[in-house]
Amino acid sequence: MKRYIGVALVFCLLFIIAVLNRDLLTIHKEKENSTDSNAKASEGFDDKPLTIVTGGPTGVYFQLGNALARVYGEKLGIQASVETTDASVENISKIAQKKAELGFSMADMLASSRGKEKAVINKKDLSNVRAIASLYPNYMQIVALKSARIHTLQDLKGKNVVVGALGSGTEVLAMRILNSMDISTQDFHARFLPFSEGIEGIKNGTADAAFLSSGYPNSGITELASTNEIELISVPEEVTAKLKKSYSPLGSGMIPADTYKDVNTETKTVMVKNLLITNKDMPQKKVYELTKALFENIEELEQTNSSAEKITLAKAVEQLPLPLHPGAKKYYEEKGIIK
Repeated sequence: MKRYIGVALVFCLLFIIAVLNRDLLTIHKEKENSTDSNAKASEGFDDKPLTIVTGGPTGVYFQLGNALARVYGEKLGIQASVETTDASVENISKIAQKKAELGFSMADMLASSRGKEKAVINKKDLSNVRAIASLYPNYMQIVALKSARIHTLQDLKGKNVVVGALGSGTEVLAMRILNSMDISTQDFHARFLPFSEGIEGIKNGTADAAFLSSGYPNSGITELASTNEIELISVPEEVTAKLKKSYSPLGSGMIPADTYKDVNTETKTVMVKNLLITNKDMPQKKVYELTKALFENIEELEQTNSSAEKITLAKAVEQLPLPLHPGAKKYYEEKGIIK
């Protein structure tokens, strides 16, 4: 009897060992597959970290930049980080001078003016920059408290007005809008501050209004509207039409009613596409994989900000004011976007 029990115990032990070996083999294969997958994803990549230049911490650039950094880290194994900047103009400069690998910019900052205005970006820098994708539109959002009694752009005269950080895309476009209406800096008190400081200035009474070129909803305006009654000031359609003659990427846009608390009517304004840009010398394979990862993980960007819902593969090459990077172009050709 004891012998039978002993034999049974031996068989049980052998069975347990076999099961454990099978499970260990499965785990080992899964690790091998995972390693192979990561190796394929990062094949051809260097070990250099990826810097994405964005904008201020309350802007859409910053939010989407962080989402992209997460996507590139998780899907491609790239060490990606975000850098806050004064946005478009600074981003273009950093990309052109290889101080960052990816960046966001408003399209009109990269386009040649048809007017007499001095170029915002010098030709040498522009020649080093390439487009990866046309993304979502920016809308010039001009916000004031209702108590300031600013209902039109003409009402800005004599007021303290935040026009964006000096040299930023917001500042450039704000001054273009005002100049087209013959409103100069002699007619109001211009304050050159980024989004967050502009909103803070309205809160504490040091600013009467602020220009913010951003996707909507802008988190700073949303936060301001949660505790204050605000008003959005329209840009007349004739002003937008006049601007478009000199700056082709600009167009008419509309901020829907109820985008912000108690703003119950639509607001006409100037719209311009945002681009994802890189340096012309970025490796083709790397840009191809970055472009692919962007469009295959759009839902992660949409969870960050609703502006990303307007990013589509079908419109990725629309209204580009500069050449596509070959890596991005290859991806679009594979997808049939470019014939």
